Amino acid sequence: MNILENITFSTEKPNVLYLRKNEKVKYFAIALGKNAVLKKHTAPVVSTLVVLKGEINFILDGKVHHLKPFDVFEIPLDIEHEVHGLFDENLFTVNQEF
Repeated sequence: MNILENITFSTEKPNVLYLRKNEKVKYFAIALGKNAVLKKHTAPVVSTLVVLKGEINFILDGKVHHLKPFDVFEIPLDIEHEVHGLFDENLFTVNQEF
């Protein structure tokens, strides 16, 4: 599967593509267009985010983390966060192990 062939970039909302999903793992890609926002939410488990394309602002507990391609970020459990797309095409993956 090619992620870019199966996901779209929207300025209105995030688009999610599941790469693997079962009772033990959720591994998915999220695409954001410029100024699109993945609204505030919390992670049910500690999660690993990897930026593949573009740049994002990851806002966690009021602090902005500017992430660019190939940056890896550990998302803590149960802390509210949101993500803003900065370029026309912003793509990152999130891995969650249950």
